[in-house]
Amino acid sequence: MHKSLSSNDFCLTGVEPSRESDFLRQLESAYHDLYATGLVIVGNRADADDVIQETCVVLWEKFDDFVPGTSFKKWASAVIRNVARRFAHKRRRQNGFGLSDLSLQRITQGKSGGSELFELQVEILRECLDKLRDSEREFLFDCYRHSTTLTTYAREQERSVETIYTRLKRLRKRLADCMARGLGREE
Repeated sequence: MHKSLSSNDFCLTGVEPSRESDFLRQLESAYHDLYATGLVIVGNRADADDVIQETCVVLWEKFDDFVPGTSFKKWASAVIRNVARRFAHKRRRQNGFGLSDLSLQRITQGKSGGSELFELQVEILRECLDKLRDSEREFLFDCYRHSTTLTTYAREQERSVETIYTRLKRLRKRLADCMARGLGREE
């Protein structure tokens, strides 16, 4: 069964501690997305567990090839797609049935494209948030940070609920417009 990654899952003896911690930190950050990619390709948790295990070994063996400052998740995603496709191809030969190589390629391209679009959207959202005044950004974060309702938040701020909703609606619209421009979807 799928579990969370911890540093106890690896024993990297004879390795420079900073390099090991850098690898584990980045792997831990990308782990769930990698596992999901493997699961989409191979189709069941037992096989996905095998794929993620093999991928972790390959990632560690090839960590010297990783270029610092680039996206570890993107690099690791390419590795797991290849490992999972090889795994699925091998299973298809063993069982006599399964998805074709072309189907597997289309699945991985779709998964990769969706992930890249999401990363782009997050990057553009950050840029749009940076364009807001500090007070506007703080207001937005306060509205979403609280686990209470906006009604409770309005009461705490001694403002009407309508005022809070109106301000929030305007900021959301500005962010949506900014993101549309950033994604080249002028409206």
